[in-house]
Amino acid sequence: MSDPIESTQGNGVNQADYLKLYMQELTYQDPLKPMDNSQFMAQMAQFSALQEAQKANGLLQFIGGLTNANLSLALLGKKVTIKGNMEEGTVNRIEFLANEEPNIEVLIDGKNTPIKLRDLLSVY
Repeated sequence: MSDPIESTQGNGVNQADYLKLYMQELTYQDPLKPMDNSQFMAQMAQFSALQEAQKANGLLQFIGGLTNANLSLALLGKKVTIKGNMEEGTVNRIEFLANEEPNIEVLIDGKNTPIKLRDLLSVY
């Protein structure tokens, strides 16, 4: 016989999983001592708030990636100073990788040096 509650996939319990669990609980509850609906509603509100927060976080990460990409493209051909060693060079190549910060190559003394956007000290 199969389990009436399917196992959850991923890292945690989502709203659909919680509803399945709640329906199972209602099925087996004592009719003379019904459960309190206010607790269920509070938990549903928490799940809804969590889902909205996760969506907002995903959108903010997407916007942050676009911002990094736009900033990186604006650097092409510009002279920059790199943090730490204070070397100066010209940005001559940008490489975009999936779900990562763009790689920026700076021409310093005839040699391409890969850096990250956060490693730049100044642009002129």
